[in-house]
Amino acid sequence: MDKDYLIRLIQEYNPQIRGVPVSVPVTRRDLYAEIEPWLARKQAIAIVGLRRIGKTTLMRQLMAGQSGTSVFFSFDEEEVQKKEVLVFVLDYAIVTLHATSLFLDEIQYVDDWEGILKRYYDQKAIKFFVSGSESLEISRAKAALAGRLVTFRLHPLSFREYLRLKNPGFTAGSAVIHDFASMEQLYHQSVTQKELFEHEVIEYLYKGAFPELVHEEDSTIIRKYIHDLVVRKIIYRDIPAMFDIRRPDLLFELFRYACSTSSQMFDIQNLARHFSVHAETVANYLWYLRSAFLVSIAESYSKSPATRARRNKKLYVTHPAIACAVLGYSRQNIIEQVQGQFAETLFAGQFFWRDPKKHEVDVVLERPEGLVPMEIKYQNSIVPSDNKNLLLFMEEFDIRTGILITKDRFDKKTVDGREILYLPAWLALLVQDTREPGPVQE
Repeated sequence: MDKDYLIRLIQEYNPQIRGVPVSVPVTRRDLYAEIEPWLARKQAIAIVGLRRIGKTTLMRQLMAGQSGTSVFFSFDEEEVQKKEVLVFVLDYAIVTLHATSLFLDEIQYVDDWEGILKRYYDQKAIKFFVSGSESLEISRAKAALAGRLVTFRLHPLSFREYLRLKNPGFTAGSAVIHDFASMEQLYHQSVTQKELFEHEVIEYLYKGAFPELVHEEDSTIIRKYIHDLVVRKIIYRDIPAMFDIRRPDLLFELFRYACSTSSQMFDIQNLARHFSVHAETVANYLWYLRSAFLVSIAESYSKSPATRARRNKKLYVTHPAIACAVLGYSRQNIIEQVQGQFAETLFAGQFFWRDPKKHEVDVVLERPEGLVPMEIKYQNSIVPSDNKNLLLFMEEFDIRTGILITKDRFDKKTVDGREILYLPAWLALLVQDTREPGPVQE
């Protein structure tokens, strides 16, 4: 590739080289604080996550906090996805621009990028930051970059991040979801804005995964942005670039199925019959969708990993806003039944629970202090029987506190010496994050 063209690209990506200041958003994602302790360490930092959720913005914010010269380059366009381009960018940044830190966006498209970075990491005093929208390719770097790379996942906006982007002055306060005293304090601080939060939960369901849509009101633009710039680009470009996909149409239909059945249990054999394909094809395609951060899968909780692996699992779309766009929903389609399904999707974690008699708890969180079971009842009326499955789980695993996510009820009940916390979804979303913090790989 023409070197003069690459130099122009480098300068376009880095106007600060020419003395032109780069505008960086002031509001930071929560992940920034998790990455911050690693900035002074030599380890390279990888940021992975879905398309359009803010990886590049986060990298720009991290650049702004670096001392010395930082250089950014993106490999998102096909014409630059070559090993020789990466080598040229590294050499030019280090030798000519005297860079001390390098930010390489969407690096997974470059063959053997991990081997190239390993050589430069070992020989040069350079701090590397890389990003990718496909987890498998980044994770393959683990062997080549063992001990040299720490990986963080940037999730779609949480509710509190969504509110903070919509109103930079917003602060959620601090509380622990299974500590009623702290939740009660937060409730009394926030209840005067209850109607606002309830409204914003629905808006968040509809568009809240993506920073660029926070202030967008046009439903047509919202759906087209997510459908075309995120979903179709991943399914028809990103995944086929990484894997041998013979049926991208089937991949899309499988994802559409995941959107319509999010939070439901699934069986590979049944899906294979439904789509008239081999079970191995379905398993592989689900794996591709997971590696591209479009879906997640939860296991039925057991103390035995082998038992968890044998049981049927639940399939979730990564965020309800994606399902709304793929299914063509307008705001008027977000009726109570859909709200309940998507509310469970928002709280989805690594585990749920289902016993042989089909008693089920929607979410089981593993925390240092123990298990936290959570049942989602996003509905207008709550009756005593809604506690039944929570209490069964709590008795089996000797758990003192369980959580019932409601539409608007805030309360605490003691049943047979066990506490049930009733938390409105809007309140729980202000503090709740079922995703594990910190680095996901080293």
